[in-house]
Parts: sequence; C-alpha cells; structure tokens
Amino acid sequence: MILALLATLGAIVVAFVLLPVFSSEAPGTRFGLDEVEREQVDLSDAKNRLLDAIKDLDFEKDAGKVSDQDYQAARDDYMAQVAAVMARIDELAPEPAKKAEAKKSDAGRPSVACPSCKETNPQGSKFCLECGTALATEAPPCASCGEPLPAKAKFCVECGTKVGAGV
Repeated sequence: MILALLATLGAIVVAFVLLPVFSSEAPGTRFGLDEVEREQVDLSDAKNRLLDAIKDLDFEKDAGKVSDQDYQAARDDYMAQVAAVMARIDELAPEPAKKAEAKKSDAGRPSVACPSCKETNPQGSKFCLECGTALATEAPPCASCGEPLPAKAKFCVECGTKVGAGV
C-alpha cells in the first residue's frame, strides 16, 4: 500500500517537472505574454538589477572597501550595460498614441525624412524632432544665375561665380 502511494506520488512529481518540456505552448506565452512583452519584462528586471548593483558599488566605495580605480571601472561598466538595456527597452516600446495621431494628421503635408533615424519631419525643419540631427535645408540660389547651390559650395556649378560674390 505504501509502495503504491510512493510510486503514484513519484509519477506525479515527474509529470509536473517534465510538463514544460513536453508542452506545446510557445515560450513566453505560458503567462499570457508574447515574445516582445516577455523581453520587456526581462529587460526591466535586468535594468533594476544593474541599478541595484550600482547602488551597492557606491555604498562599498563610501565604506572604503573599493579603490577609486576599481570603483570607476566597475561603475563605467555598469553604466554602459544600463545604457544598452535602456536603449533596447526604448526600441521595443510601442509608439505613443499621440505620435501616431500626429503622423496621421500630417499625412498630406510635405515632409523631410531624417537621414539618421528616418523620422518624418515637417518641411522646413532644421533639426529632427526625434533625434535632433541637423536636417538639410533648402540650398540658397546663386546670386548670378539663380541655380541652387550645394551646402558647402564655394563656386556655382552652373556659372562658376564665387559664392557670396554677387552680381
């Protein structure tokens, strides 16, 4: 009787342990999360662990347990890891509803794409709304012939007039 009870209990434990191995569910969906949501949760946990490690490192330095050189090297490493994690979190973050609405309302207006991040900006913008990169502006025309000049031109490509010389 006891042997049968132990065998049954053992079978239940083995089945419980092996259930995830033989389950047909995709990874990450077990708790109702898709891959992106699961990665966001994991990245948030990693960020919190790194920030806690920085706090611990600061405490150990204040207590005199870590040299200045070791402290700076470890802190720089932790900060680089936090920056990488936060950049990935930003990549995975859904686009805010306001931004999506603004794009819809600007659909018919002329725009300029940022060469760096590919964000669409209103025509005439000098800097990107998303990353702050300087955008190409309209080239001034040649004073002599009216041909648009490239940004760093010293002479007009059409008539050869020196830029800024005038007529």
